Amino acid sequence: MRARATSIPLLVLLLAGLGAAGAGAAEPFFPHEGDRGYDARSYAVHLAYRPSKGAVVATARMVATARTRLTRFSLDLRGLRVTAVSVDGERARSSRGSDKLRIVPANPIAAGGTFATVVSYRGRPQTVTDPDGSKEGWYPTRDGALAVGEPIGTKAWLPCNNVPADKARFEIDLTVPAGLTAAANGRLLGIRREGARRTFEWRENQPMSTYLAVLDIGRGRLFHSTIDGLPSWTFVDRALARFSQRPLSKLPEIVRFESKIFGPYPFDAAGSIVDVAALGYALETQTRPIYAFVPDIPTLVHETAHQWFGDSVGLRRWPDIWLNEGFATWTEWFYAERHGKRTARQIFRRLYRVPASNTGFWDPPSGDPGSPKFLFATSTYVRGGMALEALRLRIGTPTMLRLLRLWVRGHRHGSVGIHDFVALAERVSGQHLHPFFARWLFRPGKPAGYGGV
Repeated sequence: MRARATSIPLLVLLLAGLGAAGAGAAEPFFPHEGDRGYDARSYAVHLAYRPSKGAVVATARMVATARTRLTRFSLDLRGLRVTAVSVDGERARSSRGSDKLRIVPANPIAAGGTFATVVSYRGRPQTVTDPDGSKEGWYPTRDGALAVGEPIGTKAWLPCNNVPADKARFEIDLTVPAGLTAAANGRLLGIRREGARRTFEWRENQPMSTYLAVLDIGRGRLFHSTIDGLPSWTFVDRALARFSQRPLSKLPEIVRFESKIFGPYPFDAAGSIVDVAALGYALETQTRPIYAFVPDIPTLVHETAHQWFGDSVGLRRWPDIWLNEGFATWTEWFYAERHGKRTARQIFRRLYRVPASNTGFWDPPSGDPGSPKFLFATSTYVRGGMALEALRLRIGTPTMLRLLRLWVRGHRHGSVGIHDFVALAERVSGQHLHPFFARWLFRPGKPAGYGGV
C-alpha cells in the first residue's frame, strides 16, 4: 500500500488491446525492465550482509525457460559489481549498462530449453527513487537494512527478470552477524550457525513476482506461531514491539475472516515485518507484509487482503494496479462493515459527496493511471474501492462475493488484467457491465448517476 489522465476510447477497444498483453509483452510503464526472451522459474540467492560497510557479497542462481532461441539475454541489476557469470556451468561473457546485466552464453539456448544462470556480485545496494518520489530498493536502517521492491526496486539487490507477470519460486539465504536477525518471504527452514555469523534459510514455495520479495535485517525479534495450522513468522524491531503487539495479535482473526470471504489462504506461510524506517508506507510483500511503522487494524486488513489480490492473483502489467489496490481498499470497508462499524455503503455515500471539482480525488481513473507517477495516486485506492462497492450495489452482495471467490480460485498464482475481471463479472452476474466499468475505471472525472445511493 502506497498512500499516495488520459481519456479512453470505447472500453471494448481498450480491452481488446489489453488482451494481447502477457508475460512476453513489454511493460508499458517501465519498458526497459525485464527480458521477454525467457520465463524465470526459480531464484536461489545467498546474500551475506556486512553491516560495517553496509555492503553485501552474494551469489544468485536463476533457472529459466527460453521463450525463443537465445544467443544473448539480460537481467535487471542496479549498481552492484558483478564478479562472475556462468550459464549451465560454463563461463559467460557479460556487460553492464542502464540497470542491465547483459549476458552472452557460451552456447545458444534452444527455444523451450531450460537453463541456469549464476551471478556472483558484491557492493553497497542502492535506494531507488520512484517516479512519484517515494523510496524503495535497498534502504539502510539504524541497525541493519531492509529491501522492498514495488514497483522496480528488487533489482537493487537481486539480478532478476523484473516484471510483475514473470513469477518464480524463491530461496533466500541471508548470512548476518550473530547479533542480527534476517527475515524474508515464505517459510523459515532453519538457522545455521557459522562461528560469529548466522544464516537464515527462507523458502517461498509458491510463485512470486520479483517486486514482492522482501529482506529485513536488524536487531528485532522473530516470533513463530501458527494460524489454524498455518506457520507464521513475524519479525518486529525492538523499538516497536510493545505498541505492535496488540494490532499484530489480530492477524489470525483477519486471515480467518478473509479466508472465509475469498477462499483458502493462498500460501503456505504467513506473518509480518515491523521495522523502524522512514519509508512512510506499508507493502504487501508476499506471505510477510512489511510495515514501516506500528500498523493499525485497517492497514493489516489491507495488506493481508493483498495476499489474495496482488500476490496470488498477480498483475500482468502495472497500469492494471486497480486489481491490487482497489480490491484491498474495498476489503478494509467490508471488514469494518462485518465488525459493527460503518458499512461499505455508508463509506461509499460519504466519499461520493466529494465534489467533481476535486480532481485530485477523482483523477486519474483507477483503471488508467496514465503514468507510473500516478500508480499510487489516491484515486487508485479510494475511487478503486468505490468502483467495487458500486459493483456490489448493482449486482448484489451474494453475487459479488461469489465473483470474488471465483476470481481468486480461477487465477490462483497467475497473472491477470482488468479485462479478465470485466469478463468474469459479466459472466457471473449475467449483466452487460462494459458501460459501468468504462464509467468507473476509465473515464476521467467523477462517475455520474450515483447521487441517490
